[in-house]
Amino acid sequence: MGKIKKIRELKKIEAEQKRFEKKQKNKKIILSILGGLAVLIILIYGLIKIINQNNNTNTQATPSPSNSSTPSFSFLPSPSSNEINLEEFNKKIAVVKTPRGEIEIELYPSAAPQTVANFVKLTNNGFYNNLTFHRVVPGFVIQGGDPKGDGTGGPGYTFADEINPWSLGLSEKTIAAYQAQGYTYRQDLISHKMEVGAVAMANSGPNTNGSQFFIVTDKDQPHLDGKHTVFGKVIKGLEVARQIKQGDKIEKIYFKEKTK
Repeated sequence: MGKIKKIRELKKIEAEQKRFEKKQKNKKIILSILGGLAVLIILIYGLIKIINQNNNTNTQATPSPSNSSTPSFSFLPSPSSNEINLEEFNKKIAVVKTPRGEIEIELYPSAAPQTVANFVKLTNNGFYNNLTFHRVVPGFVIQGGDPKGDGTGGPGYTFADEINPWSLGLSEKTIAAYQAQGYTYRQDLISHKMEVGAVAMANSGPNTNGSQFFIVTDKDQPHLDGKHTVFGKVIKGLEVARQIKQGDKIEKIYFKEKTK
């Protein structure tokens, strides 16, 4: 009997040992799973961070030049095209003086009368003097005209777009999609396409023009047609525009008579 009892005790101890080993094994499995989940969470967090960084980068180099926010201070009253003799600006060009040279711009007063009037008045008041090209995307655009220098500033007011998408050849489907986003259009104007050298208003959405403008430097940008008012085109100094670096100053803008 003593031998049988001893055998039973040994079996009991063996069973307990197996149970203990099984628990330890299960514990290791659970810890391994938890460790794997922790690593997965870290990887997901890192991936999200990378995606967000990429999104921020893409926003800065977005195919649609924009103001980051509506201007929040007052500088000048919004000008009316009736205040400016726009006819004379068919005979003048705007000259943007920069440290890298001058950029000469032909204005389009008949295509964008309010926009040209705004640009002329801001220029005549010295608004653009010593501001910077705060955004430069090589192969795409250079953008300036922000008194804050960070993409959030403006003259203290906003005004409407002057765009005729039908004259640009946009499809009815595209026009309807843009109108659903809030864009309003005019059929009494003949708009210009977003071609190399185009000078257009930057905005933060429909009808949010202020003082910021951009110049298309290298390739036509048809995806911007219908979203930004084109009010001029570089006729001389495009190579200067292509040399502009972020932070370069707009020393001043002035007007001169066109040469025949």
